[in-house]
Amino acid sequence: MFKKIITSPFFIFPVITCLFFWPLTFQLLSLKNDALTYYYPIRTLISDAIRNGELPLWTPFINMGYPLHGDLQSGAWNPVIWMFSLLTNYSLAAFHYELLFYISFAGIGFYYLCREFGSGKAVALSLGLAFEFSGFITDSVQFFACISSACYLPFIFLFFKRTLTRYRWQDALYTSLGLFLLFTGGYPSLFIITGYMLLAYGLFHFFSATDKVVFARRTLPLFLGMITTFALLSLPAILSFADYLPRIKRGDGLSLATAAENPMHPLSFVSVIAPFANTANKTVLASSVLMQNLYFGIIPLVFLVLTLVRPGIRITKETWFFLVSALVFLLLSWGGFFVLHKFAYYILPFFDSFRHPGLLRLPAIFFLLLAIIPVMNKWALGSLQNNPLLPKIIAALMIVMAAFGVLIAFGQDKVLFEEVFTGSDPAEIFQQLTFSERYLIQLPVLLVVLFLFYKARRNTRYLYWLTLLVAADMFCSVQFIMPVTVVGSRKMSFIEAHLQRNPDKFPLPGNESIKENSIHTGDSLLITGSKLLFTKKIGRNDYFITPGNLQLQDSFYASPARDLIFANPVLYLADTLVDAKYISAKTPGLKNAPFFTELATTTLTAASHSDSNPLTIVKLSANRLEAVLSPSMHGTLVLLQNAYPGWKAFIDGKEQKIENGDITYMAVAVPPGSRKISFVYRPVKVVTAFFISLFAWLGLFVIMITDLFSLRRQGKHQKEILKSGVT
Repeated sequence: MFKKIITSPFFIFPVITCLFFWPLTFQLLSLKNDALTYYYPIRTLISDAIRNGELPLWTPFINMGYPLHGDLQSGAWNPVIWMFSLLTNYSLAAFHYELLFYISFAGIGFYYLCREFGSGKAVALSLGLAFEFSGFITDSVQFFACISSACYLPFIFLFFKRTLTRYRWQDALYTSLGLFLLFTGGYPSLFIITGYMLLAYGLFHFFSATDKVVFARRTLPLFLGMITTFALLSLPAILSFADYLPRIKRGDGLSLATAAENPMHPLSFVSVIAPFANTANKTVLASSVLMQNLYFGIIPLVFLVLTLVRPGIRITKETWFFLVSALVFLLLSWGGFFVLHKFAYYILPFFDSFRHPGLLRLPAIFFLLLAIIPVMNKWALGSLQNNPLLPKIIAALMIVMAAFGVLIAFGQDKVLFEEVFTGSDPAEIFQQLTFSERYLIQLPVLLVVLFLFYKARRNTRYLYWLTLLVAADMFCSVQFIMPVTVVGSRKMSFIEAHLQRNPDKFPLPGNESIKENSIHTGDSLLITGSKLLFTKKIGRNDYFITPGNLQLQDSFYASPARDLIFANPVLYLADTLVDAKYISAKTPGLKNAPFFTELATTTLTAASHSDSNPLTIVKLSANRLEAVLSPSMHGTLVLLQNAYPGWKAFIDGKEQKIENGDITYMAVAVPPGSRKISFVYRPVKVVTAFFISLFAWLGLFVIMITDLFSLRRQGKHQKEILKSGVT
C-alpha cells in the first residue's frame, strides 16, 4: 500500500513541485509584482465574503465599490479559491500553496495525457515534469490565472480526446468540468485559445475518420451535452461577465497595437537551449522578461530534433497535426514580429479582446511535447537503440552549445564575473549578470545532462534514469529563473509585516472624508501594491488598477467633480448633485461613459443635518451596508459606492428607487422620520443562476462517483480474468 502511494503521480508531482519551489514551500520568500498587487489581495476579499456566509459578489474596498463576480480574472467563481477559503482564512501562505497546487496538477494532467497516448510511466513522468516546469510556467508565476490555465489544459485535452475516440458521455461531462474550471479560474485569453485548440483537434479527427457520417452522429450529441453542461456549471459566471464587459473599456475590444503588446521576440527562441541567458537585463531581446521563455528540457529537445529529422521513423498524421499546431502558435506568439498575429486579429473571433501574444507559448510547448511522444515511446521500447542519429544529435548539440560558449567568452569586453570579486551585494551582482555570463553559468549543467543521456541512451532497461535526468535539468532551470520571475528578494515575514491586513472581515468605516483615504504613497505602497485593500478602507487608489475599471467611474475620475465629491464622507446627505444627464461630451474610446468637462449640478431641497445625531454606519459586509439616521434628518442620501445593476435600497424595510448620484454613485430620497437605511447588493439573475449551477454540480458529482465505482469494478473483473488464465 505504501509503495502504491509513493509511486502515484498524485504523490510524486506535488512532492517534486514543493522541492523545486522550496522558497515558497517553506515560506522563506514571497511572490512579487502582479501576484502580490492583484491576485493575492483579490483572493483575501473573496475569502472574507465566503467566510462571512456571503457570495463573493461585491467588494466595497476597491475603487469605491467593485463587482468582484464580474471581473474575469478575480476568481470569484473559482472552486479552488472557495476550497482554500473554506479551509482557512486566506493568507499569504495559502496563496503560495494554491500556486503549488496548480503547478502540481499541471504535471499530473500531462502525465495522464501521455499515458493516454500510449506512453510508459517513465516517459509520462519525464514529459509531465518537462511541461510542469517549462518556461511558460516559470515565466508566468506572477499571473496566477495563467498558471491555473496550464493546470487545466492537459485534463481538458485528455477527456476531449477520449470523447472523440471512446464516445463516452462521461468523458464529455469531464471535458465540460475542465472547461468550467478554466473559464472561472484561468486567463480569459487562454480559455479562448483552448477553444480554438479543441475545435482544430475535433476537425482533425472528423477529417481523419473513415466514415465521417458515423463519426458526426456519435460525437455531435456528446458535444451538445458538453456545451450544455458547461453552460449550466458556468451560468452565474456567464451572466456576471455579460453584465460587466459592456461597462468596461476592454469590453469594446482592443486596438491592434494594444493586442500585440508583450510578444515573444523571435530571438527568444534561444531559450529552448539556455533560458537563464534570456533573463539578462541588457540583451538584444526587445521583449518582456515574462514573455520569452520557451524551454521544455534539453532531453525532450533531442527527441524533437529526432522527430523532425525522422530517418526510418514514420510520423503519423496526428504527430504532424501537433507539429503544425505548435508552429502556428509559436508564430502567433511573435505578435507584431510576424504577420500571422495581425491576420488572426482581424479574422478570428475574440482575437481582438486580449493582449500578451507571448502567452501563446503555452499551446506551442504543449503541442511540441505531444509531438515527441511517439519517438520517445519507440526509444523506451528499444526500437531506436541502434539508430545512429540519436547519438549524433546529442553530440551535435553539445558541440554547438560549447562552441557558442567559447565564442561569447572570448568576445567579452571585460573579465567575466568580475563583480564577484568586488564585494558587491549578491542580489546586485545577480541583476548585473550579462547574457553571456548567464549562458556560461547554465552551460555546464546542460552539457552534463546531455553527456549522461549520451552514455545511458542504449540502456533502456533503466528508464527511470531518463526521468531523473529530466528532473535534474528542470530543477536547475527553475533555480536559475526563480529569482528573476518568481520570488522577490525580501523575506516573506517582511512582506507580511507591510501588508497590514485588518484582522476583521469587514471593519466599519468611520464615515470620514474619502479624500483622506484616496492618496497613498511611500515604500509600503510599492511593496503591497494597494494599501486600501489591506487596511480595508473605502476609497480610491490610483495605483491599484483592476483589469477593467467601470467606464462611468473612469469618466468620474477625470472630471473636475472628483476632489469636490471626495471631500464628502462615505455616506452623506447632499444639497446638490453632479448629474451626468446634463453633459453631452464623450470620452474618446469609451462607449457609454460621459466625460465631464465642466460641473453640472442639480440643486436639491436643502438637506436637514443634525450634528447631535449624525448619520451612523452600523453594518458593512461584502454585499450590504446599513446605516441609522435621525428622524429629523432627511433629503437625498448619497452612498459613495458605484451604482451597478443589482443594488437595492431599503428605508425602514421598504424598497426605494436608486438614482445615479454624483455621476457614478448611488442616491436615494430619504423622507422625514426615517431611521434605518440599507443598501443591499442582490443581482437576482446571478444568484438564481448560482443555485441552478449547484444542482448541475450535484448531478455531475453523482455521475462522477457512479463512473468511478463502475471503472473500479471493471478493473477488478479484468484482474480476476488475468489471474484465472482466461483469455
